[in-house]
Amino acid sequence: MLLRNILIVIYGFIINFDKEGPKLGISQPVVAGLIAGLIMGNVETGLYIGGTLQLMTLGITSFGGASVPDYQTAALIGTYLAIATKQSAAIGITLAIPIALLIVQVDVLKWSANIFCQQKAEKYADQGNYRMINWMQYLATLFTSFVSGIPVLLTVILGPKIVGSFINYIPAWLSGGLKTAAGILPAVGIGMLLQYLPTRDYFSYLIIGFVLAIYLKMPIIGISLIGFAIALILYKNQSKKQSTTEETVNGGSNEDE
Repeated sequence: MLLRNILIVIYGFIINFDKEGPKLGISQPVVAGLIAGLIMGNVETGLYIGGTLQLMTLGITSFGGASVPDYQTAALIGTYLAIATKQSAAIGITLAIPIALLIVQVDVLKWSANIFCQQKAEKYADQGNYRMINWMQYLATLFTSFVSGIPVLLTVILGPKIVGSFINYIPAWLSGGLKTAAGILPAVGIGMLLQYLPTRDYFSYLIIGFVLAIYLKMPIIGISLIGFAIALILYKNQSKKQSTTEETVNGGSNEDE
């Protein structure tokens, strides 16, 4: 268990750094849930929590200095707590949502600290002190890692005992309500995504997907492949029309000449 906790903490310090830096993809909520599940020995719970939180992130991005809920760290912490305390994935999701919102405040502190580092780096650049410029960048990278690393470290040290004790005193009606709320969250995530997509223009395809999933009980991978095939056909038809239009325009121009 000690090795698992160490790996979780190391991943916690890496996850936000990857989000702001290399962008290898390990900072996505579904990947965070998968990796945490692999480390803790319960991939199914990790994928369920990470996949649900991934739905909450679709269509959401950060513009400028705006901070958004840290669902990737929440997926990691939620998965760890659910497995460490032997609770259901629904409880892990319910715990992860407030964690994602709380870490937003830590993210704001990180940006404030990194602005300080940037200003110092600019002063060192004026002085030609390139060694200190590098150190300012290293310090800013450390602050970035702290955003996810410190909450994960505190969770590993204090989380299981506190959460486990808290859950033992939760009445059955509240526990049931939390599980119901967790079950609704995927639908909320999809609803948020539909707000950003041109749903009215492609509503017929939405109906087809709904029929395939609900009435024909087709797995999501099969529906995704059908959607991909339809998108590919539409793309090719649109490309042909565009090529034909360009040839017509070019042909007309040559005749005029």
